[in-house]
Amino acid sequence: LKKWDKIKIPIPRFAPFAAAGFFVGTALLLKEVPFDPYLPWIFMGEEIIMSARLWTNGYDLFSPAQAVVGHIYVRENKPKFWETMHRYFKKAGHDELGDLILLRIKHQLGYPEASRDLLKQPSLLDNLSIYGMGYNRSLDDYMKYAGIDVYRKEIYQTHYCEEHLMPPGKDNLAKLYNDAESEARKNATLVEKGK
Repeated sequence: LKKWDKIKIPIPRFAPFAAAGFFVGTALLLKEVPFDPYLPWIFMGEEIIMSARLWTNGYDLFSPAQAVVGHIYVRENKPKFWETMHRYFKKAGHDELGDLILLRIKHQLGYPEASRDLLKQPSLLDNLSIYGMGYNRSLDDYMKYAGIDVYRKEIYQTHYCEEHLMPPGKDNLAKLYNDAESEARKNATLVEKGK
């Protein structure tokens, strides 16, 4: 396990990304932000696009207070998603369909190389009013919150996740967060003492 997988914090923390293999919400979440059927066989990009769509639709994302599920990503002699794709595509993981899907994702995230005027397949943008970004918060604000610069192709801000700090723009919740954390620590102490 990595060091952050061993850390147990008293309450869930704000997070910029939803994990495709583990995210929890009510059924309303998927009614308001449905999975995009125009992203078949998606593997690379599903987490960032779903995270941005959820956040721009007004959802805050959180990480569990401790690791509750995991998987061994590299499993020798076990089939992987991208190997299964070999049955249907020539170059698994980097096939023509995958390249098209990635352009749809990059366009929505504002990557300059996927701007509308550069797309050769206009149908890549079909139904983005349903399966695109929300209107509660801006994509620019999400990208700043997540620390992503699509022009320089870099992530420039991760300290608040790693150090369990309040993320940018959430300073107004710091007292509530700290009070909840203090209460959780107090309750954990009482449980340990058997009270």
